[in-house]
Amino acid sequence: MAISWVLCWILFGFKAGLLCLLISVPLVGVLGPFAGGWVGAIMKSVSSVWMFAVPAFFAWRKGGTNRLLENKWSYVFSGILAIVVRDIVCIFFNLYFALPVFFGMTIDDIVFMFSTPGFLSFVGHSLGLVGLGAYVIEVAFWNTIQGILDIYVSLIIGVIILRRFPEIMNK
Repeated sequence: MAISWVLCWILFGFKAGLLCLLISVPLVGVLGPFAGGWVGAIMKSVSSVWMFAVPAFFAWRKGGTNRLLENKWSYVFSGILAIVVRDIVCIFFNLYFALPVFFGMTIDDIVFMFSTPGFLSFVGHSLGLVGLGAYVIEVAFWNTIQGILDIYVSLIIGVIILRRFPEIMNK
């Protein structure tokens, strides 16, 4: 989860969010459950950097994080766009990097795996998808769930902190 990275951005700005990412990614890759070593660390950073980079861009365009957070629709839109970017990046990075390197699978192996009903979640089963279509939907669905949690749990925690300590806000 990138909640700490998004929270660092909300409270202290883009550079702090990026620093938080750079400090914690090696720990995520080594210490996290089923972390995946260096492949897991790369995938975590590549997938989750968008959760604060896209909203930070919107904040910069709006005149600061505080102004973005004041406009609920702008934050929601930037969050949705961040999730879409995350989904697209993860679809390609998993297909061409993570699964081939971590599991030694070819693209044909990956497509075959997602053609086997035993490897599909309820999403692929309920939509009746197999092969590459199932792969795309499965990766996008699970990254969307994680992105929603990253963006909106961070917002809730950030708003609670900022109401209690408004002086820490990085304008």
